[in-house]
Amino acid sequence: MRNLKPHNISPIIIGKAILCTVAATVLGLTGCLVGPDHVDPGAPFRSEWIPPLPPGINQSVNDSVAWWTKFQDPILSSMIVRTAQQNLTLGQAAEKIAEARALRGIARGGLFPDIDGISSYTRRKQSGSGNSLGLANFQPPPFNFWSAGFDATWEIDIFGAVRRRLQATTQDIEVAIEDHNALMVSLQGEVGANYITVRTYQRRIQFAERNIELQRLALRDAEVKLDAGTVTQLDVEQAKYNLYRTEAALPLLKQEMELAFHRLSALMGEPPSDLSQQITPNQQFPLLPEDIGVGLPIELIRQRPDIRSYERQLAAQAARIGVAVAELYPRFTITGTFTVDSTRFNRWFTTPSIAYSSGPAMRWRLLDFGRVRSDIEVQRARWRGLVYAYQNSVVEAAAEVEDALSQYRYSIDRAQSLRQAAASARKAAEISKVQYDGGLIPFLTLLDAQRVQAELDDQTAEAEGNIYLSVVSLYKALGGGWIDPFAVASDPNAVDPSELVLPPPGDPNAPPLPMGPNGPANPAAPMGPGLPLNEDDGLQPAEALPVPMPGDN
Repeated sequence: MRNLKPHNISPIIIGKAILCTVAATVLGLTGCLVGPDHVDPGAPFRSEWIPPLPPGINQSVNDSVAWWTKFQDPILSSMIVRTAQQNLTLGQAAEKIAEARALRGIARGGLFPDIDGISSYTRRKQSGSGNSLGLANFQPPPFNFWSAGFDATWEIDIFGAVRRRLQATTQDIEVAIEDHNALMVSLQGEVGANYITVRTYQRRIQFAERNIELQRLALRDAEVKLDAGTVTQLDVEQAKYNLYRTEAALPLLKQEMELAFHRLSALMGEPPSDLSQQITPNQQFPLLPEDIGVGLPIELIRQRPDIRSYERQLAAQAARIGVAVAELYPRFTITGTFTVDSTRFNRWFTTPSIAYSSGPAMRWRLLDFGRVRSDIEVQRARWRGLVYAYQNSVVEAAAEVEDALSQYRYSIDRAQSLRQAAASARKAAEISKVQYDGGLIPFLTLLDAQRVQAELDDQTAEAEGNIYLSVVSLYKALGGGWIDPFAVASDPNAVDPSELVLPPPGDPNAPPLPMGPNGPANPAAPMGPGLPLNEDDGLQPAEALPVPMPGDN
């Protein structure tokens, strides 16, 4: 239909009202559907990621689903499972989905007649001095009045207000589901990052403890030589501050590791606890994925749940514009009442006691068009604001991926240089010890070599941990850990999303290894954050299509 022009609204509305009313009668009261239909507004994105890409990055495929399994670490996988089962914020998000479905049920009820049962009993005695007959000193005898029946009201949705409202609440369900999925993606990333942080601190603590032991040996050696008169007190004091400085760094490393333990506990919905018995330093360090499939930038629109959430919000808001536009047209209802009334109980449910009334009614806000048009503009402005939010989410998502790729590339370069430096420092410290024992170099040279070795060991462990953190950030930026339920239908080898459903927290029927539409079908790490769509929801896949500004159709 054509856009409504505010300065010429009345003739158009009247014409459309008549046309739709006639059409509704002919088509069995199916009615017209005013307001805009939703299409995606589109967003700017590049055709490929900015080169040069780090080694092992593949744009031809996005393999971010179940990304945590690529580290081949069962402890990490089990913690992500526990997070999916027990995270309390995720439970709140699941209840938002239940709330949205209930609200849709309320909106759906508007398609059907509203029928109320009524019944009453009255014992009445009229006044003798103020009766309705106007006769003085006349008092009718008391009487009983029984009544039972029902009232019915049915709004005929000729112009689609009820159906548009139903569309909006249907899209609200999808919004809640996508928000749930987006939260799960974020939680997976946080669990992965904190787990890598713990393992990195364990490495740094090991290096620190090893270097502390070497520096203690150097101090004892200096004290022995001081007694022998071959070194001065200055050499001993220098050995002490070298040792104490390294020891001073150890409590801070342990503190940061414990904080990461506490964050992991909170993410898993558990009270803060010491996870050192579950995550031990002697366990194999996670393996770095050899290949990382990032796909193309355009795939973010489908892969990232937060982007899909904005797109579904746009669909819901477009439907709400239709609800507002429908207020420009008349609303038709059919009302009816059927009762059986009697003043005698034994004649209550007899044919003479039947009473009924029925008929159509119309309400048209003819003198309120200014307010209606203002409400339409409010809904339009909200739609336009969501367009900007949607497009911004796409741009920011692409920036997050580019940032993670950059971090990954330069983390690899830095770690490689630090490994070489640390290897040279260890060799220099060994040579210095031999030369010092042979009296070829002063004690201070040995201490400097040991200090540099300790610093480079710590920096190397931290840099290697940053490589892992950048990979986790990259998978998180890609929307990893989430399966597009609509893409599964086109892939015969894909996992059925119905098999990946994660019950809400506390569900007694939860399987031992729950899965969700955002998780993998990998037995090593079976989990996932999504919730199933009810068959009754009538939800359709959200396609990425460019969109015009909605008008008053």
